[in-house]
Amino acid sequence: MSETSVLLDTDIDQAFPTDVGESPDDVAKLRFLRELHGHYLNFFTPPEESLKIGDIEASPRVARIEEAWNAYEERRALAAIPSLPTNVEEFRDWYFTVAAENEYEDLCDYLRNDATLLDIALFMLAEEKVDGRFDDIIALSQIGTTGVTKMTIAHNFWDEMGNGDYDTVHTSMFDHSANWMRTAVVAEHDIDLDSVLEIPEVYANACELLMYGLNRKHILRSLASIGLLEQTAPARFAATVDGSRRLGVPADVVRYQEVHVHVDEDHGREWFDGVFVPVIERNPQAAAEFAIGVQIRGHVASEFYRKVQDTLFGLG
Repeated sequence: MSETSVLLDTDIDQAFPTDVGESPDDVAKLRFLRELHGHYLNFFTPPEESLKIGDIEASPRVARIEEAWNAYEERRALAAIPSLPTNVEEFRDWYFTVAAENEYEDLCDYLRNDATLLDIALFMLAEEKVDGRFDDIIALSQIGTTGVTKMTIAHNFWDEMGNGDYDTVHTSMFDHSANWMRTAVVAEHDIDLDSVLEIPEVYANACELLMYGLNRKHILRSLASIGLLEQTAPARFAATVDGSRRLGVPADVVRYQEVHVHVDEDHGREWFDGVFVPVIERNPQAAAEFAIGVQIRGHVASEFYRKVQDTLFGLG
């Protein structure tokens, strides 16, 4: 084994420790997650730009980072789940309890009642790495599905596509909101946006969905992550809308969040009935894998929101 490989293995162990009680080294974790994020973005290269990129298959180095991170998150998830569900009924009871715990009431209360305009702007821009790719993630999730599962995801995707109206495509609306927050709010403060967002939790929040969505062997974890996100997002969107209105944000800037308050409520219910249930009924072993995926998404998201509260709120 080369010296470079030994150093890589040592750094990976520091970023994604094998002991679930050990805290990761944030510097190493950020470096590896930033590397993964750059790799994943190659998959979203516009067709007209595709001739400029080379092979985007995962290199041995990327594969090792993915394997270590996935194993780390899996260990944490299994440590948090008392007993893995084995059927629809067990998964249902467990899932909705976990989903309720992942609505982050303290964050929502702060956004609604106390957040400054800069707080809301930084919160939205911290989520840009996820929301700016979400329609493509949904598109990837339907590959290989059949029946009610395919139609459920297709309905979800068509909503993301603004039901055929490009001006209301959800990523277009999000980009409009994010650009307003960047130019009308953050630019008015002495803040280096790139610097304040260079934290591992921001990249983990984005890379978790991308890693599982782009790796076919982890498609169940991808579906689980999307399901939890759709189930829990309405509470945060509603709080963001309320806080933005309190602060006089233009209606067109809040349109993305306003739409998702209601759309994602429907998507959360539909995802459970149309994706989770039929997949588990066809293969009961999927219940355990869905649970692991949900728990992983819960851990990653909760750490992201806590980090946003601790480091991004109150900067101006």
